[in-house]
Amino acid sequence: MTPLPIPLPDPLPLPMHPGALKALLLVTFTLHLMAVNLGVGGSLIAAVHALRGKPKDRELVRRLAPLLPGAVTFAITLGVAPLLFVQLTYGPFFYTASVLTAVPWLALIFLLMAGYVLLYRFVGSAGSETLHAASGIGAALLLLSVGLMLVNVTTLSLRPDLWAAQAAASPHGLRMNTLDPTLWPRYLHLGVGIVAVAGLLLAGWGAWRSHTYARQAGLRWFIATTASQAAWGTWLLVKQPAPVLDLLLDGRSAASLSLWISTALGALALLMAIPASQDGSRPQAVWAPFGLGLASTLGMILLRDQARDAALAAFGFHPGALPYKTDWLSLGVFGLTFLGLAVLLIVVLRWVMPPAASAKEEAP
Repeated sequence: MTPLPIPLPDPLPLPMHPGALKALLLVTFTLHLMAVNLGVGGSLIAAVHALRGKPKDRELVRRLAPLLPGAVTFAITLGVAPLLFVQLTYGPFFYTASVLTAVPWLALIFLLMAGYVLLYRFVGSAGSETLHAASGIGAALLLLSVGLMLVNVTTLSLRPDLWAAQAAASPHGLRMNTLDPTLWPRYLHLGVGIVAVAGLLLAGWGAWRSHTYARQAGLRWFIATTASQAAWGTWLLVKQPAPVLDLLLDGRSAASLSLWISTALGALALLMAIPASQDGSRPQAVWAPFGLGLASTLGMILLRDQARDAALAAFGFHPGALPYKTDWLSLGVFGLTFLGLAVLLIVVLRWVMPPAASAKEEAP
C-alpha cells in the first residue's frame, strides 16, 4: 500500500505542553464561536425581522443592530488564537488541506470583507425609515459562506486518504472538498447551530432588558433551528468515517458520552423553551433553556475536538505525543493580550447597550 502523503510535524518543539495548548484552543474557540453566534446568527435574525417590516420587528432590529458589527469584529479577533493553536498542534494536516483548496481558502478573506461592508450598510439604515433588509440578508449569507470555507478546510484536514484524489481533481487548488461526504452536513449543522444560539442569546437579552418580543422571538428561533438539528445532526453522524462513528456510538468512550449528554441537554432545552416562548410566560422561564442550551453547545465543542483526534488517530497522529518546551515569555504575552481583549469586550458591550428600562412591566 502506498503511504499517505502526510508531512512530518515541525521539528521545533511546541511552546507548551500539548494538553495546555488543547485547553487554550478549546477556551479561545468557545469565545470565538460565541461572538460568531451573536454577530453572524444575529445578522440573519435581524435581517429577517427587518424584511417582515412590522413596527415591533423594526424596533427589535433597531435595538439589536448596534451589537452586530462589534460582535463580528470580536469574532474575527478572537478567531486568531484558535487558528494559531490549530496550526501549532495540527499543522501538517491543516496546512496541507489549505493548500489543496487554496482558492476557496483565500476567498474567505474577500467574502468576509464584502459581508462586513453590507452589514455596516444594514446597521446604518436601522434607525431610518428606509431599512435595507436586502443588505442585511446579503451580509448574513456572505458571513455564513465564510463558515463554509472554514468547514471545507477542516473536513479535508481530517481526511489524508482523500488528499491525492483532491490534488488530482484540482491541481491548482480551485475545487472544494466535495469528495468528503461530511462537508455539507457538517456545514448545515454548524450554520443552523449558529442561528440557534443567536436566538438563545436574543431571548436571554430580551429577558434581561425586559423586552417581551425579543424574548419570545429569540426562543422561537431557537426552537425552530434546534428541532431541525435532528435532521442535520443525524446526517452528519451517519456520514462519519467508520472509526469515528464506532467511537461515537459505543456508549463508553468520552466522545460518545459527550455526544449523548450534549444531545440530551439540547433536547431538554428545546422542550423547556416551548412553554417559555408562549404569551403570558414569565421572563424567568428563559433561563432554564438558556443555560441548558449553552451547556449543550459547550458539550458539542468538546465533542468536535474529540472527534477530530479520533479521526487523526486512525492515521497514526496523536497530538499528546508531540515534543514541547514551555516558552514562558510567549505565554505571558498571550495572557496579557487575552486579558486586554476581555476588558475591551466589556467596555464595548457597556457602550452599545442602553440602560435597562426602569419600568416594572416588560416592553412590548
